[in-house]
Amino acid sequence: MKNINPGLTSQIREGFGQMLQIWVREFRLIFSDVGVMILIFAVPLIYPVLYSFIYYPEVVRDLPVAVVDLSNSHDSRKFIRDLNATPELNVLCQPNSMEEAITLFKKRKIRGIVQIPETFSNDIALKKQTTISAYADMEFFLYYKALVTGVSFVTLETGYQIQVRNLIQEGMTGQQAETIAEPLRLVDNPMANPSGGFASYGIPAALILIIQQTLIIAIGIMAGTARERHASGNLVHPNRKRMGTLRLVSGKAAAYFTIYALLCVYMLGLIPKWFGYARLADFVELMALITPFLLSGIFFGMTLSAIFKNRESSMMLYLFSSIPLLFLSGIIWPLSNFNPLWLMVREIFPSSNAMFGYIKMNSLGASIFETRKEIMSLWIQTGVYFLTACLVCGYQAHIPKVLRNNTAQ
Repeated sequence: MKNINPGLTSQIREGFGQMLQIWVREFRLIFSDVGVMILIFAVPLIYPVLYSFIYYPEVVRDLPVAVVDLSNSHDSRKFIRDLNATPELNVLCQPNSMEEAITLFKKRKIRGIVQIPETFSNDIALKKQTTISAYADMEFFLYYKALVTGVSFVTLETGYQIQVRNLIQEGMTGQQAETIAEPLRLVDNPMANPSGGFASYGIPAALILIIQQTLIIAIGIMAGTARERHASGNLVHPNRKRMGTLRLVSGKAAAYFTIYALLCVYMLGLIPKWFGYARLADFVELMALITPFLLSGIFFGMTLSAIFKNRESSMMLYLFSSIPLLFLSGIIWPLSNFNPLWLMVREIFPSSNAMFGYIKMNSLGASIFETRKEIMSLWIQTGVYFLTACLVCGYQAHIPKVLRNNTAQ
């Protein structure tokens, strides 16, 4: 059996030793920068809890509404009782006129108005169509949804009961009347979001975006700080001994990966558990998705660090990119309706495939095989951005040599 080349072993040992030195040095720089510490730890730790509490409970219940009953009949009073019995609505008052109801609405004492017409009972008796008017507070989408849901349910149920009653009066049996009045019965079985809540829908995707944005901004701040610290304005100090581009990139990436791997356990593991979000994916499945996401995000941030000339530059990226990235994920707007150009643009950012894959896994119960497209896309991004990060760091490390040679000449 041939012996392993001792020189090669020594080089490998030296390479890993230098990577460890870079890893430790990057940790020291991170923990010595208050701004980066706040961004890396405070934002991921506080924002998920803050967002979850803002949207907790997830759905609006007992929305205060006013009912203007112009009919004042037995049928209208039953309709009002049915409205009040729905979980979405709470009939707070019954003003005598629309003007009085609008005044209460402007004072924010109620969030919606339901008007029953004067001919309500007569129209029902004459088997004529009648109209229920609902005035929703469009200032808040969840208020609008609660009012429309409650009023629609009671209106449909009342219409069904009236039709059954009329058919029975015509000589049909109760079962025949019910079958004719409702030939198709809808059985609602929500799969991904049983509560129909906004938080279960939006917060999981937002968690992935928070991870990416804070990661890229933190790397950008560190790069901006390095440029401000060095007189040459470069990422690598002219007098600092280079340890190799691959070692430099790998050591820095390992530092951020270590921190964010722990943060992912908190954000993607504990937060959904505490607030009751869907948790259908197991640990191995999440690791298969999150590992390439973190690596691609780190290398993407290191690539972008070439354009950050100072500490504040990366914050502008956060301000202008967060909302567009949320839309590009395919969670808010379906990918089938995307323009081909935007489908190509979304592939630039690791968060796009990570958010889509995370929702498929954690909310819909998709397996690794079913999310293979997103996982493979993230690994491709990891490879591409690793190369670009090496090019950026190699170029920045090459500049000081050129400067020294020019100075010597």
